[in-house]
Amino acid sequence: MGVEHRGNLHPLLLESGYWRNRLRELRIARVSLVLIPRPELSTNGIQVDEFRVRAHDGIRIWGLRARSRFGTRSARVRVVGPSDLPRIDSAAVLRGEAEFVFQEPAGRRLEDRVLDVLRVCQLAGEVGASPSEVELVAPATGPAPDEFLIASQLLADEAEARRAEAPLDDGAGWPAAR
Repeated sequence: MGVEHRGNLHPLLLESGYWRNRLRELRIARVSLVLIPRPELSTNGIQVDEFRVRAHDGIRIWGLRARSRFGTRSARVRVVGPSDLPRIDSAAVLRGEAEFVFQEPAGRRLEDRVLDVLRVCQLAGEVGASPSEVELVAPATGPAPDEFLIASQLLADEAEARRAEAPLDDGAGWPAAR
């Protein structure tokens, strides 16, 4: 994930049980995604689209999605403040990372900000990376936002649960007998 815990969050905020109902809301809420090409931000090597997606509670989240025209290997998510405009990290995109930068809506509660990050991670999963493999990139200045710390823990818990449910492989592509 690339996000470090800075130790000032209440431990219950990192408990998956606390998030169970909220995550269910996120899963059943209609996604409602709109992609708008942004040719003025695109280059020969980078394709940029503006995205608008509905959050679990109906609020619109908007940002920029950038992908290399030569293919992507992974995805990353960044957030900017309510008064900042999303900007693409061209160097990261040219390295083969799809980038999703979104503007945090003003006045959102921590719970909603966490679910907003998870929604954008779902979008990032559309480029081939599973949401648990999406890198959450903290701002260059200052610590990682609390919503990134919580979302990264929830994604790690989800990936661990999926691994526990996956059938074992005998090495030849066949499920092993249990």
